[in-house]
Amino acid sequence: MEHVIIQAPPDAPLDRMYIITLTLPAFKGRRNVEAHLFRAEADPAELMSLRDKGLVGKPYAEPAEPGIGQLPHGTEDDALQTALEAFTPEEGNLLLDYLKERYADQISRVTVCPLALPIPLGVVPLSAIPEGKTTGFIRFDAMRDYPLPFAVRGFYDLDAHEPFAPEEGG
Repeated sequence: MEHVIIQAPPDAPLDRMYIITLTLPAFKGRRNVEAHLFRAEADPAELMSLRDKGLVGKPYAEPAEPGIGQLPHGTEDDALQTALEAFTPEEGNLLLDYLKERYADQISRVTVCPLALPIPLGVVPLSAIPEGKTTGFIRFDAMRDYPLPFAVRGFYDLDAHEPFAPEEGG
């Protein structure tokens, strides 16, 4: 299992700012599926502590005309919740060790990098994305003998990845 770690700048305004993605060579009939890991069940009191830190910026882009091409935007608290889904350096190290120990033969790559700041207004946390036919969550914390003191989930979108065999028919 390859792992890439990009350190946060030394003057980062948060300790909790590492995001982690992993690549599964085979998952639910798809190749090289990326799962975006996040800390689930964050403490709501932590959200309050982030409100005055200036972590939320402008939206990625404004719609060309009102109501046309406009995606639903999350609130400032939604954007801040994405920071709460990130990991501290200590949590990231614990999670990386756990993945190496338990899933090394099922994961081809793990990437750890800092959360981009400011977080654009309109971003919603991964935990707010609904599960669907081709999207879902890996619930690491629901696995037998899960050892970490924090809950971890992994969001995936199968439509973003190539199937193993070409689909038959139409």
